[in-house]
Amino acid sequence: MTVDVTSAPGRVAHARAVAAARRRFLRVLLLAGAWFWTGWALIVLSLPLIVERWGGVAEGLTYDAAGSPARWPAFAVGIIATGALLRPHLAAGGTRRALVDGVARGAVLGGLAFGVATVLLTLAEQRTYAALGRPWQGTAGAFAPENLAGVVGTVVAETLVITTYALVGVAVLAGYLRWGPWRGTLAVVPLLVPGVLVDLTTRTGIFAIPVRDDAVGSLPGAVGVLVGALVAAALAAVVAYRLLRTVRPRAA
Repeated sequence: MTVDVTSAPGRVAHARAVAAARRRFLRVLLLAGAWFWTGWALIVLSLPLIVERWGGVAEGLTYDAAGSPARWPAFAVGIIATGALLRPHLAAGGTRRALVDGVARGAVLGGLAFGVATVLLTLAEQRTYAALGRPWQGTAGAFAPENLAGVVGTVVAETLVITTYALVGVAVLAGYLRWGPWRGTLAVVPLLVPGVLVDLTTRTGIFAIPVRDDAVGSLPGAVGVLVGALVAAALAAVVAYRLLRTVRPRAA
């Protein structure tokens, strides 16, 4: 269905469809995030206590060492939620553009929550190691939440990471629906390019292992990181929409 967004009724209909998609996607993302962050908080905060009690070596960064895995729940939600929303969204008169816009906006809001959780978990881990008198090696990403600028940088970077990976999930789903299981699987690697880009620019994630522990130390460097992450998110949005607009939802 095509909606004329240049007319007042068309703009209103588009805005309503975007808002509906945003609410539904955000609800699923936050639910997945609640389970994810609860589990990781237990892992990160219990590890130094286990080492203190039974011995061993641990210097923190449990979450970073695992490749900052919050992006993968966002990626999975991008696939699953979009698959669930596509048919009813189109049946209700929404467009594919409205769905992608809604997913992107929901991912931004969810990404902000994920960014705050990242900062809180990092600080909680640091305090735990300090309370036990153990060394803590610091964060490995582009920003260290040691001051206000580092906290803001971490939250914004994580927001763009989550947004990028959620939209990559949309693109991967569209690839499978468009090309089928075999060619869709082959397409996963090129469709992950925005994810690789956002990992490299933020120095987080498994694709950024070669450039980790390289925090930015200047305002131009910080701006470059965030601009690069923004470009990755925009690229993911463009790819997701271009693929999704050619997809016909499967019958129930």
